[in-house]
Amino acid sequence: MYKRTIWDIDQEGTDEDMERIGQWPQQGIAQLTDDLLVSGRMYKGFTTLASGTAAIEVAPGRIYDGGAMYALEAELSMSAAEFVPITAGQKVYVTLIGQGREDDGYVEARNYEREVPQSGGGTAIQQVPQTGARAKVRSAILTLYPGAPSLIPVKPSIPLGTVAIADILVGTGGIESIEMRTANEAPELDELATKCTGLSGRLDLVNQEMAGLRNDMAALARQIKGGVSPETFRASQGEIAKIKQVLAIPDTGSPFSADNFLDDSESDIANVDYKARVLEGIRFPAANQDKKPLALYNPNDGNLMHASAGLICPKYTVIEGIKLADRAGTMPLGGTVYQTLELTQMLMSRQETAYGDYFEACENSEWWQSGQYDPAKGILRIGNETYEISGTVGNYDWTGHQIKRLRKFWTTTVKEPYDVYAPVAHTIQGVIKAQSWLQSQDRWSPGMRLYLDSWSAGAEITVTVVECGEDGRPQKGRMLTKTTLAASQFKRWPEATRFPFAVPSFRQSGKQYAYLIATTGDVTAVYAEGQKFLSGNLLESTDGGSFYVGDLTRDLCHVTEYCSFDLTSLTVPLQGVNLDGGIHNLRIRNAEVVPNNSSRQFQLQVGGAWRTIEDPAGEDTLFGSGVTAYYDFRLVLNGNQWAMPILDMGASEVELFRADDDFCHISLPLVLGTSLQTVVISTPVGAWDPARHTIAVRLRHGAGFASLKTHTAVETKPLIGKKGVVRADAYEKIWTFSFAGAPISTCKVDIVGTTNNPRVTWHVEGRVQTTE
Repeated sequence: MYKRTIWDIDQEGTDEDMERIGQWPQQGIAQLTDDLLVSGRMYKGFTTLASGTAAIEVAPGRIYDGGAMYALEAELSMSAAEFVPITAGQKVYVTLIGQGREDDGYVEARNYEREVPQSGGGTAIQQVPQTGARAKVRSAILTLYPGAPSLIPVKPSIPLGTVAIADILVGTGGIESIEMRTANEAPELDELATKCTGLSGRLDLVNQEMAGLRNDMAALARQIKGGVSPETFRASQGEIAKIKQVLAIPDTGSPFSADNFLDDSESDIANVDYKARVLEGIRFPAANQDKKPLALYNPNDGNLMHASAGLICPKYTVIEGIKLADRAGTMPLGGTVYQTLELTQMLMSRQETAYGDYFEACENSEWWQSGQYDPAKGILRIGNETYEISGTVGNYDWTGHQIKRLRKFWTTTVKEPYDVYAPVAHTIQGVIKAQSWLQSQDRWSPGMRLYLDSWSAGAEITVTVVECGEDGRPQKGRMLTKTTLAASQFKRWPEATRFPFAVPSFRQSGKQYAYLIATTGDVTAVYAEGQKFLSGNLLESTDGGSFYVGDLTRDLCHVTEYCSFDLTSLTVPLQGVNLDGGIHNLRIRNAEVVPNNSSRQFQLQVGGAWRTIEDPAGEDTLFGSGVTAYYDFRLVLNGNQWAMPILDMGASEVELFRADDDFCHISLPLVLGTSLQTVVISTPVGAWDPARHTIAVRLRHGAGFASLKTHTAVETKPLIGKKGVVRADAYEKIWTFSFAGAPISTCKVDIVGTTNNPRVTWHVEGRVQTTE
């Protein structure tokens, strides 16, 4: 289309010239189709109908691939008889796919001038007939591509370079339904034109309505300004801004906004002047700080186990718990349905314990419950790790927790013993069977045992412990632990094969668990009759862990091991805490499981006596005047023979710090959506002492936010608490900024503060920006 062949008078015609006459128009049309009409790979036509119990008729059609057109010019009959399932109840999806192919076509005879030998000698030019292909034909090649037969069939993934045209559902009785893949069908320009015309008409109506709404809103704004006081109007804006925070509606383009300072998502932390800490409010940064994990004072303590794995685990003896060993026969653990399961391992839930003058309670902590903020990430994350709510694993979320905020003492406790806030992926392969059971009491389990009868050389078994859902099915996204043994480690009946776990895992009373058993090779296990074990079921996975078939007539013979703890009260010395210049505040985040009727306490040695880090009585403080640099540190564990607390030091952090005496918080740009001549900033402040503390708010505006605007007026008001009572230690500061004659449409908010004693800090509980 953009190239053409030209001829001069008396010019010789070559093969290349003739080839171009055929190729260039075809190339141009293909490019035009790809650019303006159909890009990618699509089809048109090919209407597919059943012509028998297992046969179909396909109408003529075209395939467009990268602009090139491939055609089926005549109706095509195809048979799906070979795909009819032979197992009752099974069905299979067979997809009609197409692809383009260029072939030689139109084989016809033509006369050619050739030198022909003559009988008398010599040659003569004569016309000689010769048969050959007279055209290159782009043909659409159609193929039936089957999926796998199943009780719940799945459409197959089609090969690269092809386009799916229709999905044919085939049962044992033949074709049940045919569904065209309309998403792959090339659109028609006349249909698009009709739709575009309709949309254009609707847009005209919408524009008319929007113009009317603008007029209505302008009139409403005039009525509001004339009908309410500026204070009432400003208060309404503030309440709407807070509601937007609950609903996670962005502030961009709005003349009013709010920030609860539960995270730094609206803070300009990259600014060179930024010097603050966002921790349930704006707080003073650390003047000196130290972070390190929990560590044992004596890693070889004889009363502990698994210290090399990073656990603080009281010493225990392995005993048999649940045991099923009534042999009724044998069954294969292996089989022909080889699968790959992607599992998500859970970790011990984290807890937070914070103590010190710095941790003054802030009413905005209630916003953790709003759903906009991620408590796991905001409270329990260590460093820059990925630690946040994962909504992809089951129906578990941040519901089983308790947030406690008291003066000088904060705790955050997760009630679920394991969570998925830092998921770890695992893959197991083999024939998948499962044995479930209902856990009746809280127990720690160090391993399990399986009764095997025979196996082949090279066989391998992986046992994975997972939680079950409410329907009793194993949840592959709720994995606790796993272990793998090779054939050389197997034991033959009546001896049990022990599968030890790297560390004990907790079984919570009232929950249902399952052993997922992945087998490679031929292995035969011992089973008992189903009525011998009524608290669980034998299950087999058929499709990668989403669907399980249960067997009520038998259960695997197995043993669930429990830990019997030698000591029910244990003191564990930890490495002491130290901070040059003295410790003012302490914050501990650690992974742990603390069963019901057990406890763990962190304790410091203060003045020769061990004191628990807990809610202080009155004005009491562990750190005195804050000049002591070192404290002995220990952990006290209490429980019973079956349930003791266990902590993971590898997922822990002990933070020691002293606060600085000044801060500067800078917000991200506020895009106001319109030009404002008046900006009002409201800042509730907590633990405020006017004799010791100062605060100032400034606005950065102009090119590069280089201009700094100070307030025109400031007002201090009492702050009403949640219960309607005036808070004695808190006030609301209201700052007004005037930009008369030079309105602004964007700005940053600076909040700066000082204290004359780093032991007596205060905090900003939030920010609301409004206008008049």
